[in-house]
Amino acid sequence: MVVLIDNEVAKRVLDRGESIDSIENAFRQLGSGNATFISRTDIVSPTTLGDYFAWGSMTGAMIDPPRLALRFKSDIIRYIDRGGYFSEEKFNGIPGKFMGIILLFDTRDGSLLSIMNDGVIQHERVGATAAVACKYLSNKESSVLGIIGSGGMAQSYARNILEVRGIEEIKVYSPTEINRKSFAKKMSEELNIEVNSMDSPDGVAKGSDIVATCTTSQTPVFSREWIEPGMTIIDVRSTEIDSQTIKNVDQRFSTTNQSHKAEMIGGEKAEKYQSKRGKRGFVETDYPTLSEIICKNEIGRKDKNETIYYHNRSAGIQFVAVGNLVYERAKEQGLGEEIPSEWFQQSIRN
Repeated sequence: MVVLIDNEVAKRVLDRGESIDSIENAFRQLGSGNATFISRTDIVSPTTLGDYFAWGSMTGAMIDPPRLALRFKSDIIRYIDRGGYFSEEKFNGIPGKFMGIILLFDTRDGSLLSIMNDGVIQHERVGATAAVACKYLSNKESSVLGIIGSGGMAQSYARNILEVRGIEEIKVYSPTEINRKSFAKKMSEELNIEVNSMDSPDGVAKGSDIVATCTTSQTPVFSREWIEPGMTIIDVRSTEIDSQTIKNVDQRFSTTNQSHKAEMIGGEKAEKYQSKRGKRGFVETDYPTLSEIICKNEIGRKDKNETIYYHNRSAGIQFVAVGNLVYERAKEQGLGEEIPSEWFQQSIRN
């Protein structure tokens, strides 16, 4: 049987510590040659409802357990001027609705195991990867976490980083006051620590051991002037960190060096789409990667005063790691809706 798993089931069964362990395990396997993934690829078309229609897909596989995951999403993208910075807004069908699907396969016999919403898993795989990066790269005594952004990804970063570091205070900033104050109240109650809403992004950075940028901004939200000794800086998207910050930190690392790919139809060149989404994300890098950090002791932080930038790029094995965890826990607890496997098999050779 194929199990249908929605976001409510995923939220119910996910254990944050297990998610972080699953990501670390996947990237350890990647470093030893027992996992692989294909770069994220977008197919982009003109649309009457926004700036672009974008189909994005990512694939990853690993040996232990023997699984492959395909994640795909279908977005209408609009770029909105927020008065000084541009944000990227997405929807599917109507504003406020989104489509992201994960297909999980058993690579022993090729069978489809599960069809899952990607919403909860999407946030957790990014937040868990940030946590693994912090585990290996941030100072062990880090106690202050600064977050620029107050949405779902900011919440995921806060929850996951607290699993690996003894964070005693979170500082948060986002341009809309009610959003940052709501974040501070919610996360303070949930995490049982001090969460302070700040009036500026530099206020977030000042005195923070770890700074996470978790926004939809198409322009930098972190500036070189805010770097402090020993600071670890982690982004969600390549547009958030200014080039001078990347140039002036002591070390730079990334989840992967593979770049995003984009193919256009409708006569427009891919460079325009890439520029809007952040040209840096479509360029391969030569940073030490997460799998190297995990597998090679000599790669990582050298001393407490080093400044480090971690570029949290997407990799398909994140979805197979967290997706399989959700599937296994849902099966154990008898959750999700089952449908016949025969619906997805045929007698005509492909």
